[in-house]
Amino acid sequence: MSKRMRRAAAMSGVVGLLAVAGVTVGSGAAVAADELKLSGYDVVAAPGSVPRFFPIVESGTVLGGKVVVTVGTQPMTDPAGAGAGLPQGYVSHANGCTLAAGYTGVFVCDGAAASKPDATVPKDTTDATLYWGFAYMPADGTLATAVKEARSAGSLPTAGNRGTGKVIVKSRAHALLNKVAFDTPAVPNGGTVRQQVRVHANDAGRLTLHLRYAENQYIRPGVPIRFGSVTTGMGTVCEVRSADVPDATVPALVCELEAGDHVIGYELRSEPGQYAQRLQAATRYDIYDLGYWDESDVKSAGTPFDVQGSPVRPFHGLMVRDTVGRLWTYSSAGSEGVLAFPGLIGSGWQTYTALTSLSPASQSPYFLGPVKPSAVTRGLGDVVARDASGTLWYYDRQIGNGRYAPRVKVGGGWNVYDRIDGAGDLDRDGYVDLLARDKAGVLWLYKGTGSFTGARFKARVRVGGGWGAYDRLAGGADLTGDGRADLLARDRAGVLWLYRGTGDGTHPYTARTQIGGGWQGYDQLVVTGDLTDDGKADAVARDRTGVLWLYKGTGKTTGPFTGRTRIGGGWNAYNHLF
Repeated sequence: MSKRMRRAAAMSGVVGLLAVAGVTVGSGAAVAADELKLSGYDVVAAPGSVPRFFPIVESGTVLGGKVVVTVGTQPMTDPAGAGAGLPQGYVSHANGCTLAAGYTGVFVCDGAAASKPDATVPKDTTDATLYWGFAYMPADGTLATAVKEARSAGSLPTAGNRGTGKVIVKSRAHALLNKVAFDTPAVPNGGTVRQQVRVHANDAGRLTLHLRYAENQYIRPGVPIRFGSVTTGMGTVCEVRSADVPDATVPALVCELEAGDHVIGYELRSEPGQYAQRLQAATRYDIYDLGYWDESDVKSAGTPFDVQGSPVRPFHGLMVRDTVGRLWTYSSAGSEGVLAFPGLIGSGWQTYTALTSLSPASQSPYFLGPVKPSAVTRGLGDVVARDASGTLWYYDRQIGNGRYAPRVKVGGGWNVYDRIDGAGDLDRDGYVDLLARDKAGVLWLYKGTGSFTGARFKARVRVGGGWGAYDRLAGGADLTGDGRADLLARDRAGVLWLYRGTGDGTHPYTARTQIGGGWQGYDQLVVTGDLTDDGKADAVARDRTGVLWLYKGTGKTTGPFTGRTRIGGGWNAYNHLF
């Protein structure tokens, strides 16, 4: 029986189910069952799997009689039952059958589809072979006769009412003898490259090849890379499953391999308009008919390789709180600065009297699984929030497990400040900082520590006085193209001023530069980062009718914005933008 046929026999039992009901399977209508015919089969089982010991009912019916199944560690050639029973650590399950009294490893089954004894293989098992035999016991038969026939079925002539099977258990160490290596040169921009996978198949098995995004990069779905022109050698049969990669769900290639050494080649072709990215070849090699979830496959991955093309810049966005306290995030959606449909972060944010991102909200890098707050999540839009009691709370960004981790208490006494605003990384130490203005108009800088277990900020540093002249502050990003975080400040006459960052944590800003007047028409002002995918930070402002306007950044000190562009109306549904 082939590997695929054994897998179907062991796992589905559909043919047996129909036959037990007195029906055989054919190309036309069901026909009456004829002579009883049972057959055994061999399976290769993984640690943690649950192999069955029950024959396939090829034809006929077992109604009116019973099927006796014997299990042991030696071939079914001894009517006395040498080696009867399972090795230590294996757990048997009768599953509706009956354990025969006075015997070891003997099950008596009525033949119903659910009456199929099995056993759980220990996860730490070593290689082993389990043998099982079976015999049909008619209504007028005796158990002793059926047990002897089942236990010696391997040495008796072939017959439809008896037979044997094997469960070949291969350990994890055995599976790891199958090894895969990768040759994955870079894919040129608009060009073609050949790559290959080299397999040492200690056992026959199935190889599945995925071409996926490598972790810790910003990705931008675009023109797919073409996969094809597969070459193989003897003992290899491959099927292309996806001609476009990367694909997170469908493998590029699936191959059935005989034991031996194999080289499987393929071509990757980059189409015009490709984004630069890093991909990774990853394989799974399955030697089992019966696996345990996905843990039994041998998983291998090559070194990430480059696909050359246009650089990928992270998307930025906008955080908003609505009038019932729900927090939402909008992401940019292309060169026009359009903000995509919002994603809900959560409710209950109305309890905070101050709320800000420490740096503009940014797209997170790609990872296969969740990433808790760590170095790779810093600078993506950590949030601080002050409640009515004056306590400041810190929300760390995380990836793939909710946008924010549970809040961490920074400390009390923050009611002395009438403004709290994110500053970005002002001193360029890799950690995001915070600005706070007291009610006397003095501006203070709290430098971030980068700690996830201790204090989130260092002791405050005085920036200077006279900041009470401003009713709006907005910062966190580089507006002038020099790599330093800047700050916008609007005075009470509606004039907007630019404070260029110095990169010095003691004196973080230069003298102010006037941008222009007429900004008093806005009740919200946010430096958002790059919304237009041109590498320059932008800003948005909401007017008092609820219309949101985009100010596209130029990256220049003089004239840091182009003229405004209308994003859309209805933004007065939110009481805070940041």
